[in-house]
Amino acid sequence: MKERSTLAEVPSDPAALFPYSASDKTRPPLKRPVLVLGWISRIVVTIAHSLHRHGVPVDVVDFATAPPPTSRAIRNFTYIPRPDLDPNGFVSQLRNFIRMGGHDMVIPTDDQTLVALTEHYHDLKDLVYIACPPPEITGLILDKYVSLELAQNCRIRIPRTKLITNSGQLSGLSSSFPFPWFLKPARKEIRAEEIKTIPLTTLDEVVEKFPAAQEFDPPLLLQERCAGAGVGIELLLHEAKCVAVFQHRRLIEDPYTGGVSAIAIAERPDPALVEQSLTLLRAMNWEGPAMVEYKVDPRDGTAMFMEVNGRYWGTISLPVFAGIDFPLYHWQIVHGEVPSVPENYKVGMKWRWTAGYIERFHRLMVDSKRSSVARKELVRTLVRLPFSFGPWTRDSLFRFSDPKPGFLEAFRVTRYFCWHDLTRFFGLLFRRR
Repeated sequence: MKERSTLAEVPSDPAALFPYSASDKTRPPLKRPVLVLGWISRIVVTIAHSLHRHGVPVDVVDFATAPPPTSRAIRNFTYIPRPDLDPNGFVSQLRNFIRMGGHDMVIPTDDQTLVALTEHYHDLKDLVYIACPPPEITGLILDKYVSLELAQNCRIRIPRTKLITNSGQLSGLSSSFPFPWFLKPARKEIRAEEIKTIPLTTLDEVVEKFPAAQEFDPPLLLQERCAGAGVGIELLLHEAKCVAVFQHRRLIEDPYTGGVSAIAIAERPDPALVEQSLTLLRAMNWEGPAMVEYKVDPRDGTAMFMEVNGRYWGTISLPVFAGIDFPLYHWQIVHGEVPSVPENYKVGMKWRWTAGYIERFHRLMVDSKRSSVARKELVRTLVRLPFSFGPWTRDSLFRFSDPKPGFLEAFRVTRYFCWHDLTRFFGLLFRRR
């Protein structure tokens, strides 16, 4: 029987444990607050909105240096020490914040916070319910190579893959491992990834990228390129039972060479993909939300397993808009309530991450000067621009009742690229003079 964290005891006076606002002090909340870890607005704010509508106060903490997510649904935000640089400070300040706030549930929202909670699971489980399985289970999805092996054992198709620990191994594989290649980290860690996904199409590119022998820590995965669109099967499991399911497909990715969703669409769940996703998660003894990612070839419908996200994913607001409120159902299960999950949702609803779309557009503008692929994609993007920003495409963050998060994120990314381009322009101008 796997060990699970349990809900902390309800304090006699939760209002006395945390500095509520004036309106909160006059009427303490009936439900205990939830603590969300992370800074990615399109995930953190969506969770906050879902719980806030149900009367659950939400506080947010993070150890990154990014601007804090801002929303009417978020009561308080604070920074805590990075767990890789100051593990004792991370645990101490997080425990103090949980005690002061009276939180009974803590939710990780990105890979770094998931790793942090996994590494310090036993330092926190006596105080609060941790919304991820114990380390021996969560570790299975944090190690991508192990996830691929488990998927293969479950008879799920996976890309051709090699584990690479040194760049010198790459040259020797060129004859037996056909191009194009993708290099990506094999494990998810707290520290920022020194090497992200690298596309390689020829041996000359390998030599150019790695002119000298280089050790990889963590190791890298060398994978064949899989044709097709990214498809996510999103599930909520409780005691091996599927509580809710949703499927989305990436229509536009950031970056344009392949990445996360900039525009996605809600699809009807594919029974075969749902079944094999459930088989894999049950083999892991998974509990809670997860997104199983595939590449589906449009020519024959062949699906290749890519990875599992063992926390809320970047497109989480799409299922919420479409009628499947994963964060609320998750909270209800943890608190002994029975979720009321609809049988159907709005298939065909389109979703846009505006900041990612702006970043992608800027990258295309820069790369189009030297790449014919980028120029063609830029033309297609310009043609589809009215459809991407039409009223039928929901913004990942914008809500009329809480417009600030959407406007602020789009403003910040636009300001960043404008400042970056102006600085580069004047630098080149003065250099020529």
